[in-house]
Amino acid sequence: MKGAAPHLPPAASSAPGPQFKRLRPELERVLARVDGDAIDRDDRVPPSTIAALKRLGAFRLRVPRAHGGLGLSHSDYHRVVALVAARSAGLSMWITTQSLAVELLALGGTAEQRAELLPRLAAGDLSAFAMTEAGAGTDPAAVAAKARRVRGGWRLDGEKLWITNGPVARWVFVVARAPGGPSLFAVDARDPGFSVVRRCRFLGLRGMENGVLRLRGVFVPAARRIGAEGDGLRLGLAAMNAGRLSIAARALGLAGECLRISKKWARHRRVSGTILARNPSVAERLARLEALVAGLSGVSARTAAEADAGRAERWESALAKLWAASAAWEAADLALQLRGGRGYETADSQRARGEEPEPVERLLRDARGLRLIEGSDDALRGALARRALELAGGRGGPDRAFYARADQAARRYGRLCAKRRIA
Repeated sequence: MKGAAPHLPPAASSAPGPQFKRLRPELERVLARVDGDAIDRDDRVPPSTIAALKRLGAFRLRVPRAHGGLGLSHSDYHRVVALVAARSAGLSMWITTQSLAVELLALGGTAEQRAELLPRLAAGDLSAFAMTEAGAGTDPAAVAAKARRVRGGWRLDGEKLWITNGPVARWVFVVARAPGGPSLFAVDARDPGFSVVRRCRFLGLRGMENGVLRLRGVFVPAARRIGAEGDGLRLGLAAMNAGRLSIAARALGLAGECLRISKKWARHRRVSGTILARNPSVAERLARLEALVAGLSGVSARTAAEADAGRAERWESALAKLWAASAAWEAADLALQLRGGRGYETADSQRARGEEPEPVERLLRDARGLRLIEGSDDALRGALARRALELAGGRGGPDRAFYARADQAARRYGRLCAKRRIA
């Protein structure tokens, strides 16, 4: 859907930095020309949109300025992601996936590797992170792709499934099992033996490039192993932790659209001569939507601030991801129910019969995807439960510090959701 750039509520965090202030006006102009319904319908992002975002710097947001990037803080990065996700959640996946490569190089790359690869990413080379396999989804330790030593480097063999940006990436960061354990390699997708087997298609998040990648004896120079041999899982999981933080920003953009559509409908729709917003049950739904968006604004700001301060812990990012994905799903469901048949009807169908289209059913499908990507609800709940049991079952009895911190986090997120309101 084209039109004015999306409006988002302010996040309770530090003020936007100068780079974001310069970026935002042009970003909003680019997004105003993005047709989210067309992206959803075609399951493709137009090359002109990607070119415009590249010129703007949207694919070098987290690349340090010393290497040609914008060097945005996590807080400003979240602001950008929320704006893009409000227009197209599938499009936002291009940007958040690109940032994973920056995290991997920051966590495990040498100065020489960062000097080689980061300027390429800043110049427009797209990247992907390939850990998931058919038998290694929720259990990444089961990675079966192999890395064998050869003269001057490594040869990689295996197949990777559901790799976002995989079909369009120049650089693919691959986790493969070396003699010393799972290791991480920066693979040039133009090298012989690398191929995109298939582009995957999904219920929602359409427009993201996601596919099956095959490696058949792909040579990787020794200088492009990232981190130590056997360090691949640690680096991969740490990067995924950073990726989970951005779920709150994507959820904020999506839920903000649900709120905008719902308010507009409730203020103009009449039932039996009465404005819909005056119906107590409708007013209650709108209040709940406002609370969800306010909570997402707070969680996105809080997790970004923690990351900027170097305090983003894995269990807290998992908690934030679980809550954010659930909040986005609830917001989309509320918006759909409020609009009734028009909520269930596609935007194209509304447009075809002469009515102003609102893509609520698309938002619902996109929201459902957030509960699966970067760790499914069930996987994260299980991991959090196991971690709690481990910490509570030590020789010294229950870990009181852990419980105190968990209680602190629960209260903090509860206050953000309950107290913040949007006019």
